[in-house]
Order: sequence, then C-alpha cells, then structure tokens
Amino acid sequence: MTPAVTVLIPVFNRERFVDDAIRSVVEQDFTDVEVLLVDDGSTDRTPAVLESWRRRDARVVVVTSPTNQGIPDALNLGLAHARGTYVARLDSDDLMMPRRLAQQAAVLDARPDVALVSSAYDIVDVDGSHLATWTGEPPEVTAFLLNFFNVVGGGGQVMFRLADVLEEGGYSPLYPSTEDYDLWVRLRRRGRIETLPLVGMTKRTHADQSLKRYAGVKRAHWTAIMRSALEPYLRRPVRDDEIAALISLWRHDGQPGSSRIADDTMREALARFRHDVPAPAPHARARRRIARQWYVAARLLLSRGHPLDAIAHAARAVRWRIARW
Repeated sequence: MTPAVTVLIPVFNRERFVDDAIRSVVEQDFTDVEVLLVDDGSTDRTPAVLESWRRRDARVVVVTSPTNQGIPDALNLGLAHARGTYVARLDSDDLMMPRRLAQQAAVLDARPDVALVSSAYDIVDVDGSHLATWTGEPPEVTAFLLNFFNVVGGGGQVMFRLADVLEEGGYSPLYPSTEDYDLWVRLRRRGRIETLPLVGMTKRTHADQSLKRYAGVKRAHWTAIMRSALEPYLRRPVRDDEIAALISLWRHDGQPGSSRIADDTMREALARFRHDVPAPAPHARARRRIARQWYVAARLLLSRGHPLDAIAHAARAVRWRIARW
C-alpha cells in the first residue's frame, strides 16, 4: 500500500547517530509512513545499522548509492524512490519529536494553499545539552525574510508534497550545503510556508557536519540564492555590493562599512512588502526581526574593535524597532 508520508533520511557515515534517528521515527504515533534511508556511500558500520532496521520493520526502506554523491544528490535519489504523498525530512544525526508527523500531515491535508510545513526545533550539543531553540515566523513574514536569510531554518524539520518538489526539479546539486534554502525560496512561489509552534526536531551540533565541511563555499551559494530571491521581489537587478552587505548583516561575519547599503536595500524590500501585504502586524514582526539582526551585528562589531560601526548598527536597530515606515 502507498504510505501517506515518506520520511526521507540521507545517511553518510553516521553509525554513531543514525540508530537513534530511525527509532525516533518508527516510534511516532503516526504510522502510515515509510522510512526511506539513502545510504550515500557510507564506509563505516552505517550499512549494517540500516540493514538491521530494514529486517526489523517492514516500513524501513534502504536505497544505496555506490559512492558518496553529496546531500542534494542523495535527497534526489530518495525523492525518486519515495512513495508517500508527503515527504518529511530528517537528518541522520537528529531526532524527530513526538506528534510531529501527525500535525504536519494534518496541515497539508486541510490546506492546499500550504506548500511547506515547518516547526520549531531544539539545538543541542553532542552530549544532549540544550543550546538554543529555533522558532519560526508567520507565513507572510517568512516569505519576506527569505529574501535575506534561511528563516525556515535547517532542512530536517519540514514536510512538503512530493509532487510539488518534483515539479520544482528537486534539490539543486549546485548548493551542496544550502540546498534547503534554495528549495524554500522556490517553494514559496507555490504556496504558504507554515511553521507549527511545536518542537518537531532535536538538532545535534558536532564537528563532522556538512555545514562545516562546506564553509568555504557558503558565501558564493548565499549570493546566488539571495539574488534569485531578491531580483524578482524588487523587480530589478541586485548589485554585488548589496548582496555582500546583506550577507554581512544576516550571516554575522561582522564586516564594517556596509550598513548603509544593507539598510537601503531592506527598506526598499519592506516598501514592497507593505504594498503586497497591507496588514500592519506582519510589517511590525518583520521590523523586529530585522532590528534584532542589527543589534547582534552591533555587538559583534564592537567585540572586533569597530566601535563606530557598532554604534551605527545599534542606531539602525533602534530605528527598525520603533519606525512605522
């Protein structure tokens, strides 16, 4: 029988974590599911762990790539084998929290206008100590802030319709560490992005994550994805210095001297947002989120010995927080 949901988990050399990840899925109260594990050329004991689960639970399916192709290709291989109407994502070193599948599937069942359902998630270290909780924004604010940043967060806490993502061409192999951000930007053209208030995932941080392996190329990826988002939104070409200034603000790299450019570009985008979404509440929420970015950047600049730039950033934080434009 065709399952309602495919839980798609790409795996590469995760013998330490993947057993817990699979268990967190099979113990969900939502049972109309297949657990599709894509072994992306693992060379440790990961294949044995996956095979053990496949023999124990008929809902577990293992697809194997003979060599390591990277996360986007592994995910696309999984999409090609998925049988569910919906696809829920989980990374092989993270944990799915109870009730997540049932609540996300219920949203997609009831809301054809929703293209992606996310959730809050906890971030923990390798020993399980809580570091932070990622929470989302209302759909209109999420769509707006995606112009600057992956405000949806990591890719392991979401659910989407398989048909939608296949029609979008799947995950892009051009972005081996930011494939999720790119896909969310494309999916927002198809419908709303809802973030449930429940904590749907526990995300582990550790030294062997892909985001650390690909740190050197992330700026180029962010540049390309932000441009693909901003240019249709602003209806004009976006300059390289605008992208660089926005990355400096939103990615906390603390580069001085670019605050005016980032501020001008975001004000232009906010004017478009106010035109497209007349209700004032989303505008205030977006301004508060942007003000927080200015404040965090100000602290970072101060810590790096740029007091004048820090003062300028702090002043912009206040203006974005209290302004009504």
